[in-house]
Amino acid sequence: MATFFSFIRAMANLKAFIRTGQAGDGREKALLDHVLQTAEKGNPQSVLEAIDSYSRRTSWLMNIGDDKGPFLDSALGKYNPRVALEIGTYCGYSAVRIASKMQKSGSKLLAVEMSPLNCQIATQIIDHAGLSSKVRVVEGKFDERLDAVKQFLEEMDAPFFDFVFLDHWKDRYMPDYLLLKENGMIRKGSGIFADNMGPVLGPADFKKYIKTHPEELETEEFKSNAEYMRWMPDSVCVSTYNLD
Repeated sequence: MATFFSFIRAMANLKAFIRTGQAGDGREKALLDHVLQTAEKGNPQSVLEAIDSYSRRTSWLMNIGDDKGPFLDSALGKYNPRVALEIGTYCGYSAVRIASKMQKSGSKLLAVEMSPLNCQIATQIIDHAGLSSKVRVVEGKFDERLDAVKQFLEEMDAPFFDFVFLDHWKDRYMPDYLLLKENGMIRKGSGIFADNMGPVLGPADFKKYIKTHPEELETEEFKSNAEYMRWMPDSVCVSTYNLD
């Protein structure tokens, strides 16, 4: 019940949430304090468990969470990326989850987050998990930081991303996917994982594109519920980019 009312408070301030990337009541900073105080330093699983516990018992947070997280883990096992991109880092939960599953030598995640405050929080949480060497956090909107994204690929000596995680504002899934495609940042075999693709939260344009372009995006949808809210249906889509 605490999660429900916390979600309602966040949605009541939705315009500010969209503009700033924060709920407006200090829950993100409180989460950081909780993680630093309760999670074992250098232990990614302990950090994830601390965030999940806080998000269920204290304040709702828009992480992929522990119900849908196993789908992300499975996708990472399938694509086994050396170079990955996350658009929408928020407080760093999914960055910790992704980086901790990247097993290839020299593997690294580029995490793009629009909110400067969230970047600071995510950076500290990632550091507490012991994953700073595997994650680079970049502040800004994806479409405005293409230079930094291209620079990262150059530094990694990678022509494209092996894996992309989409979990930012839903009206940006479609245009940012097209930017990835147009800039050659995804190639045949790249994996694309999109959170919040269900009937309530899902972006209609991107969902339609996936359904009408099966030759481009070979997609599996996995049904679950929204993060920390088992009463709200949700799903994730895992797509393989198939164009040469």
